[in-house]
Amino acid sequence: MNRFLLLIAVAALACATPARAYFEQSDAGARVLAMGPAAMASVNDVSAYHWNPAALASTRRPELLLDYSKPYGVDNLGENSVALGARMYNTGFAIAWHRLAVTDVYAEDQFSLSTGRTVIAACHGFDLDAGASAKFMRAGFQAFFGPDGRLVDFGSTSHPSLDLAARLRTPWSTDVSWVLRDALQPRFEFVAGTGGDRLIARQELAAAMRWNRESTVNLGLAQQEGRSALLSVGLEILFYDVFAIRTGLSNLSVAYRAQQSPNDLQFSGGFGVFHKGYNVDAALASSHDLGASYRMSLRFPLGHGGRP
Repeated sequence: MNRFLLLIAVAALACATPARAYFEQSDAGARVLAMGPAAMASVNDVSAYHWNPAALASTRRPELLLDYSKPYGVDNLGENSVALGARMYNTGFAIAWHRLAVTDVYAEDQFSLSTGRTVIAACHGFDLDAGASAKFMRAGFQAFFGPDGRLVDFGSTSHPSLDLAARLRTPWSTDVSWVLRDALQPRFEFVAGTGGDRLIARQELAAAMRWNRESTVNLGLAQQEGRSALLSVGLEILFYDVFAIRTGLSNLSVAYRAQQSPNDLQFSGGFGVFHKGYNVDAALASSHDLGASYRMSLRFPLGHGGRP
């Protein structure tokens, strides 16, 4: 009976979250989450495998990311990931495993192999990076007994997908990034004949402006097939090269069109503590309908492969 109630909870989350499809709401890394999706233009660590694989071109040494999240404070619902990044042959690489699961009921597992490389260097002060993430996605339900005592088994389904990305680094302390997510648009169907749920391709365009050495401002625009563009902003301020505070606003365009109370706005914030390549990041992201999600990340270098 408990598993049946948890399954209902999963369905409720899916219905309440805007544009929800399998894997669509997955995130990784507390630093970017604290600033909102616009911060994918300023990602500078191994979590780029998820946000902007082109940024892996900046990888200088092996780095490990451990990420833990408690979405919306829901019991038995958790989101975790582990990623390892390194540089070989003048190219940044990352392998990652990400899991979103309801204990003993449902799980989404994603395995990623990502790469980023500078394809045009020092051309009148501009650098162009390109990247891609090849993903293998598996979603599955664990068999359980329903209220009537019958065994319920929806099984599992697996599909590949692909993210493509580009980043332009300019001489004006501004970087511009573009990402196409889930270009293959896999369809997840658990009940034959229903058509399932297609993971719609999504494009994101963002810019990161380093206002000064300590401050970065992010501005992003996300576009999805058949849906309005979403505008987001983010900010990061560093203190003494050991501490950072971050904040972000998402869905600004939706709130503006509504011209009512800003219930559609999504607020995020967090902080980071770092020293000699070791980073501890924390983030909180709020939803008017579902409440707050909490995320903690630990990043640290492996060996001495150059600058952090």
